[in-house]
Amino acid sequence: MENDRERKELEIAHQARVAADKSVHEATPNYIIERFRTAKLWRLFPKEFMFKCLKEYEGKKVVDFGCGDGEISTQLASVGAYTTGLDISPDLIELARKRAELDGVKDRCEFIVTDIEESPLPSNAYDHVVCSAVIHHVDIAKTVPLLYDCLKPGGSAIIAEPIAFSPLLQKIRDAFPIKKVASPVEHQLTKKDIKLVCSFFDGHETTYFELFGRFQRFFPNRNKIDKGHPFTKAALVTIHSIDRWLVTLFPFLSRYYSIAVIVARKAEK
Repeated sequence: MENDRERKELEIAHQARVAADKSVHEATPNYIIERFRTAKLWRLFPKEFMFKCLKEYEGKKVVDFGCGDGEISTQLASVGAYTTGLDISPDLIELARKRAELDGVKDRCEFIVTDIEESPLPSNAYDHVVCSAVIHHVDIAKTVPLLYDCLKPGGSAIIAEPIAFSPLLQKIRDAFPIKKVASPVEHQLTKKDIKLVCSFFDGHETTYFELFGRFQRFFPNRNKIDKGHPFTKAALVTIHSIDRWLVTLFPFLSRYYSIAVIVARKAEK
């Protein structure tokens, strides 16, 4: 990439195309809100794990960095948090604001079109930062210290990212005839990238998800497991349970998993 400006312009153009393919016409169903409020399957699914790690939401100030169309922001607001969603894409932020209005949480959500590198957040101001598949789009060395800085002492960052630790597995993945919607500036994180992200915090743990679980994309109704699809839910719970069992017993297998969730903390002062 020639420079940061070119990289960001390509990202904005890509996200405009993503936004054009999206629509927000109805409120988030209550059963989905309840799924993440209770996070009963937090050991198996990365998003439930993220909500579980945030623990008590009521009254907490949360930054949703790279919020996209606001799905996580509004879900967090629905369970009691005050969320500030940031994104470089004005098109996606427009969708996020519409989603907040439909979900009845616009008084608990703020959405800002911004480049955090140019307009950093105030220091020591937020209880949590959430990043869901965002860090692999940005310059880690420039961005992650700014996220650390905006956290209150004792605050935490929950960062879920696609990873590619195994070159062989990556080649196999690329050989599959699966349509990939990817920005021209993104890349799956390597072990070196994960180490760099963690280096900016005072404490951290990384949990890995989706070995066989990566095949869930072939399951019909995979996004509707909480409403009338018992076979799909049973199958997904089974394969994700196998993934959790394998990585717990054989940690070296983490290099073959596809998602890492980093729970990183800022020290109390």
